[in-house]
Amino acid sequence: MKKKYIITSILVILCSLVVVFTAKKGNNKSNKTFQSIVWECSEIQTDSFKLKSIISDYRIVPLEYTDNSIIGNIDKVIVVDSLVFVMDSQVAAGIFVFDVRSGKFIRNIGDVGKGFGEYLRLYDMSIDSENRYIYVLCEKKRLLCYSFTGKCLSVKELPFLATNFEYLDDKFYFINEMPDENNLYITDCDFHILSSEFPNNVYGENYRRLIHPLQKTSDGMLYRRFLDQNIYMIDRDNNIYPLYTLNLGDDQLNIEMVKKMPRKQLKDLMSHEISHIKFYTDGKDYSMALFFIKNVPFISIYDKKKNIAKTYEYSMMKNDLMNLNFPLLEFVTSEKKFIAVLYNEDIEALIENNLFDNNTYEQNDNPMLCIF
Repeated sequence: MKKKYIITSILVILCSLVVVFTAKKGNNKSNKTFQSIVWECSEIQTDSFKLKSIISDYRIVPLEYTDNSIIGNIDKVIVVDSLVFVMDSQVAAGIFVFDVRSGKFIRNIGDVGKGFGEYLRLYDMSIDSENRYIYVLCEKKRLLCYSFTGKCLSVKELPFLATNFEYLDDKFYFINEMPDENNLYITDCDFHILSSEFPNNVYGENYRRLIHPLQKTSDGMLYRRFLDQNIYMIDRDNNIYPLYTLNLGDDQLNIEMVKKMPRKQLKDLMSHEISHIKFYTDGKDYSMALFFIKNVPFISIYDKKKNIAKTYEYSMMKNDLMNLNFPLLEFVTSEKKFIAVLYNEDIEALIENNLFDNNTYEQNDNPMLCIF
């Protein structure tokens, strides 16, 4: 009996260690504990998944094509009230403001150049909706602040290099790719460091920048990093803890495996094993993660109300709302509705399916937004 009691006690302790993470607040230990939700992704569903099972309607926003609003690729979308802010960092190298209902072009934010309020390369943008500021990260080292009218209010140098960032509640959250520095920096509005976590040196030469490593929520900031299968929550007290722990299966790559690995070996492994999470998007009722198994894309959907996750091969995902390919639900509105970007192929399919007027679209027009 005593032996049975000891074994049971050990199992309880081990289970507690798996699901409970003691968060950090800056460099000090917090007394709070947080429970991580295990998100099971390795069990692949054999049936198809239909978009109508989680989304009932949608709205298409065609982004007006003018001489001042020519967009090639959309890297980020932010919706604030009646405005939608669109960043194309590579092709057009600009930030554009449209009306969220009609898609009518309103103005540009900043311009390419070396003058005050101009930028040479865009990396990211974030918005302070309360004060109506647009923050823009340029050249990894400058943060420009604009009003919603497009006026540049300030240009500040960062004390470190950054590739992504977000603003939330008078704090900035920066992603740093330098090998001898930390990946995550939290600062106040004057760039005084409040917290710095997750050393990049654990990757050796194999660190990779992620697409959308940060996402705002009503509870705080979501954060993720390369080859870490946790989605972390950073609450308003700077406590950092795994909100979700994704189980991608026995063959998944992890950080410990790659530090001393040559780049070519990692590239080969990532084409044959389960690699890192490509996208993660947190909506109101559902969260979605896109990842690959042997170069085949899969989407895992977590139902927050039912606390159930189901994973499907992407080819089995059906967009029965629009009779198109399943959309990549890459962004969310402030109400946490999903946003997908539609490019030429999808738009032409919309026209063929009589879901969009052919007379209002030409092949070289801008991409469109679809809000679900």
